[in-house]
Amino acid sequence: MAFPQPPRSPDHRPDPSVTAAVRRRDQGRRRVGRATRWAVVAAVAGTAALGAGYAHAIPGASAQSSTTTAPVGGSGSSSTRGTSGRLHAPAQAPGTTSQAPQTNSGAS
Repeated sequence: MAFPQPPRSPDHRPDPSVTAAVRRRDQGRRRVGRATRWAVVAAVAGTAALGAGYAHAIPGASAQSSTTTAPVGGSGSSSTRGTSGRLHAPAQAPGTTSQAPQTNSGAS
């Protein structure tokens, strides 16, 4: 990216103070650009590392597959978690009930 030329004196020589200021400005812009690039690289690497860590920590996200079925509870309800920690479909689909709906707001 080309920057405008510094103003020149009437005898067409660059003003030394302006030239020095332009040089400092250009150096500062390069430093800020480098710092920004490093920050972006660090953010992307951190995101990838956290994503891999969370994916590894989630139960059932491993490459091993399990074929266990969900155990049925003693009270007629079914459990939705197998022994591997993965979610499984219930043994019986939910049905309709004749009870009135109940809502708890949590307020006292």
